[in-house]
Amino acid sequence: MLLSTRAARALPKAELHSHIDGSVSARELFRIAKENHRPMLTPGGDELRSSSAFLRYVEGGGYDTMLETIVDRFFPIINLMQTEETIRDVGASFMRAKKADGVVYVEGRFAPQYHTKEGMSIGDAIRSMAEGLAEGAEKYGVHANLIVAIGRESSARTGEEVARAAIASRSAVALDLGGPEEGNPPEKFAKAFDVARGAGLKVTIHAGEGAGSRRQNLANVRTAITRMGAGRVGHAIDLASSRELVSLVRAKSVAVEMNPISNLVLRKIRSPKDLRIDQLLDAGIRVSLNSDDPSLWPEGELSDVYSSVCSAYGFGEKELDTLAENAYMGAFIGDREKELLIKDYRKARQRL
Repeated sequence: MLLSTRAARALPKAELHSHIDGSVSARELFRIAKENHRPMLTPGGDELRSSSAFLRYVEGGGYDTMLETIVDRFFPIINLMQTEETIRDVGASFMRAKKADGVVYVEGRFAPQYHTKEGMSIGDAIRSMAEGLAEGAEKYGVHANLIVAIGRESSARTGEEVARAAIASRSAVALDLGGPEEGNPPEKFAKAFDVARGAGLKVTIHAGEGAGSRRQNLANVRTAITRMGAGRVGHAIDLASSRELVSLVRAKSVAVEMNPISNLVLRKIRSPKDLRIDQLLDAGIRVSLNSDDPSLWPEGELSDVYSSVCSAYGFGEKELDTLAENAYMGAFIGDREKELLIKDYRKARQRL
């Protein structure tokens, strides 16, 4: 089945792994910066005056080093988002971008700890983002939920602060762990996730993407599930290489948020086929496709991901439907809402 990006965009899709600050176009970021009288700056204080300059800065010496320097690469965006107004604007713009790509349900994630250097509290940042998503949801008709993330290069104490603020906000559905994975295994933040789970938050964790070796990638996925209580894991690029871990993921009904184009751009894989998504689906693993940070590289939107993966694997209608419905089934929403969204998807797919 040849699925064009245009056809994929026409499908009502769910997306579970999308970083809000990496999903708003450079053009939109510069609009927000201008309207709020805030320059787009590098860590050294140099002003970025155009979208092309911003994207050159983000790419830096190459995307292959991006995960290890992620906080610096995101600095211009983070520096922009130091007020309640700019955070709300970014949240609403995120929803606009998802609407344009045919996404009808999205779980947007961001790390509020990065937005406090000018006086906002972590709680203020979470509230402002929730308000921005709600504004965008009302305006564009896309249902959204907020995932609050911990930047894993920070201290365990900061992780606990983020977890408690997420709970207190009453607007977050889950706690996430992202950022530089090598040297920062999930168990470093075990207490934060114990607190989150105890308060009823769901858990999704970036694991097995850039831990430094295949062995550590697999170890982090295992720890995310067995110690941190993750109901979903993000990336898990080496999962298919371990039968034992595949069995664990299946037994625990853990959903896997895969990001093939992101992994390819960041040179964590050489081809989408390296993820062996076909084998994982055959093994009964609930794999979903996601965009990660689609505004930071060309052809990164979710519709592009669907088109590229279906082409790479030669997937037909059966696999397309499984991937799309896996995203709905893995969402942090109620069963009735999942049923209604899947029903709408099936109607749309029949018209494709």
